[in-house]
Amino acid sequence: NTIIQKGISNLSKSETDISMKFKNNILKNHFTTKKKKLPFSFIWTLYRIFPILSWAPQYRWRNYLKDDIIAGITVGVMLIAQGMAYAKLAGLSPEYGLYSSGLPLFIYPLFGTSRHLGVGPVALVSLLVSQVTLSTNNAGHEYSLSEKTSFALLIAFCVGIVQIFMAFLQIGFIINFISHPVIAGFTTAAAFVIILSQLQHILGYSVQKSHYPFLTLFSYISNLHKFKWQPFLFSLINISFMQMIKKINNKFKLEIPGPIFCVFMSIIFTQIFKLNRFGISIQNKIPKGFPRIRGPIFNEFSKVAPTVLTISFINFIETVAIASKIGEKHGYKIVPDQELLGSGMTNLLGSFVCAFPIAGSFSRTAVLSQAGAKTQVAGITTGIVIILTYLFLTPLFTYLPNVSLASIILISVINLIDYKEAFHLLEIRFLDFLAFTISLLSTFMIGVEWGMVIAISVSLVIVLWFSVKPPMCVLGRIRGTVVYKDINWYSTCIKTPGGVLIRMDAPLFFVNASVLRKKIRQKEEEYVKLNPVPIFYIILDCRGMSDIDSTGLQVLSELAEKHNKQGIFFGFANVNERVRKIMNAGGIDKWVEIERFFTRIHDGVESAIKWKFLHIASYLT
Repeated sequence: NTIIQKGISNLSKSETDISMKFKNNILKNHFTTKKKKLPFSFIWTLYRIFPILSWAPQYRWRNYLKDDIIAGITVGVMLIAQGMAYAKLAGLSPEYGLYSSGLPLFIYPLFGTSRHLGVGPVALVSLLVSQVTLSTNNAGHEYSLSEKTSFALLIAFCVGIVQIFMAFLQIGFIINFISHPVIAGFTTAAAFVIILSQLQHILGYSVQKSHYPFLTLFSYISNLHKFKWQPFLFSLINISFMQMIKKINNKFKLEIPGPIFCVFMSIIFTQIFKLNRFGISIQNKIPKGFPRIRGPIFNEFSKVAPTVLTISFINFIETVAIASKIGEKHGYKIVPDQELLGSGMTNLLGSFVCAFPIAGSFSRTAVLSQAGAKTQVAGITTGIVIILTYLFLTPLFTYLPNVSLASIILISVINLIDYKEAFHLLEIRFLDFLAFTISLLSTFMIGVEWGMVIAISVSLVIVLWFSVKPPMCVLGRIRGTVVYKDINWYSTCIKTPGGVLIRMDAPLFFVNASVLRKKIRQKEEEYVKLNPVPIFYIILDCRGMSDIDSTGLQVLSELAEKHNKQGIFFGFANVNERVRKIMNAGGIDKWVEIERFFTRIHDGVESAIKWKFLHIASYLT
């Protein structure tokens, strides 16, 4: 621009005019071209798919690096024990918990939008994987360890594909259709199912597993005579030790990793006193080194398909809920569809390095936040800690007791049992409590997969119920004012003689349009029975009517036509701009004059009374 100006100053006036036009055209074309090309450019797409490109170049190494490393190491030490425990929960060898917590943690930061989300193995997803790995084949026999591993990696691969597909379709909004009470009921039941899966290590005996959790519980109760006190006592010691560390952390504001201390203390005591001779099973040798790269084996895909869909949704719900909550705390927003892509790519690529399905963890995310993490560099640091562990430290876990891992799982999932939420919902709204209860009982009685299906179905039924049964009420005027309220809530309201005032607090569309017609007819009949003054006006308060479709518009037109023929004043109050525009486009002015749209209900009532007087006067003359 400066160069152009200098050149222009040496030209004649005519040349200056031409040059100015030339300059303006250059600048105009430059900015127009920039605006048009930018949204479709390769760079823009790259930044959208890889959010790390937007924050990594601006990373404040001096301010952030120390906090991120400390937080990452803290969670890494915590994840060593949790990862191995959740691998056992998923029916796999402990090393797969480490594989799932190492290299995949380098993948999420490339695609995810959360700065504090701690990804890795989680209890609920591990439980869902176990529904396949711990099942039996057609001959009624359990699968071998290699078959279980193949199933788990195939599930991770397919979950990644499904979530990436969901991300590109941008259907992250689907999470809005699953209510909080339903999710709370499902996770509470899942916590009980997880506890059931670990009882064999704590009680010292195993039973025949059933797809129906309540039958598994019955089997444990009926076989109590096999109970062994040694592993039970050892589990109580483990749990008490971790609880003690938790209280110390809370009291002195520390971040001592209780699970890893529990693991190493258990290993030391087991090795010194040879506790494996007293009914306490151990891990034996855990392989050392990088996991070998392997692709999915598509054997019995139909067996894993229902679990893949369930994990895809549960993974997404957990990850987005945790990421949103921690994002609000730190003052930034996450992108749900991008989180789907991040989770999908992490599971897809992770499956090639022996990682079973992973998701966002509430406990590890909370620790990252409390420990001062600033970015996903903390997550990468956690991955480095885990990689160093399975490269050099796995021989230390040879004498790790299974009961210690079971104790860690119990401590982790106990927070999922949200009994306070049940009482809270009962106090607020019985329908939400009912949704919580149905979700909980269905999951515990018939299994996690079908429990999830029923839980989602309950959410959709609730949505449909409120759509089909929209809130509607009759209005009356508060004495001494021009304010109109629901007569069921304000008993002192005055019912204006000669008319019916109805308010609908929902969009009017094909599902509930007939309900409005029926409600108006019902209130007309009630008015005729109870009042000596003939009805001469009906006003519909549209304050809560946020939208309307063609079916709703047709019903309103039919109502207006019907009441016009009966000599009844039919009007609208508080119609918003969107609904009014659709009404005009639909030709409702053919039946309702523009003067019968009011900004206040009281204006409509006064207009209806004046209309009636004019009608009587014209009749008398």
